Amino acid sequence: MRDVFHADPADVTLAAAMHGLSDPFRLRIVALLARNGETECSEIRRELGISKSNTSHHFRILRECGLLFRSHHGQQQSARLRMDEFEARFPGLLGAVLDNIESDQQEAGA
Repeated sequence: MRDVFHADPADVTLAAAMHGLSDPFRLRIVALLARNGETECSEIRRELGISKSNTSHHFRILRECGLLFRSHHGQQQSARLRMDEFEARFPGLLGAVLDNIESDQQEAGA
């Protein structure tokens, strides 16, 4: 299995970070990981209801913007947010995004 590229958040531009957070599916992944912590990738895919290749695409973009770390445990793969590192690079950005996601979900449920 080939090594997966994980960007160093210190090298990520604001534009790349914003691109990573610009898609509704990626926002759902970020919200799910913020809520559940490290989660198996297959569980995330089932939760989103999208194909494996589409999920992999979104994981790649989140890795490239320094927000996601994916690890392998035998046949299983899991993902976790790199919250502390991302927060150090872009103070307040992830918190604002997560607060907004939460607000949107509450409004949608009301």
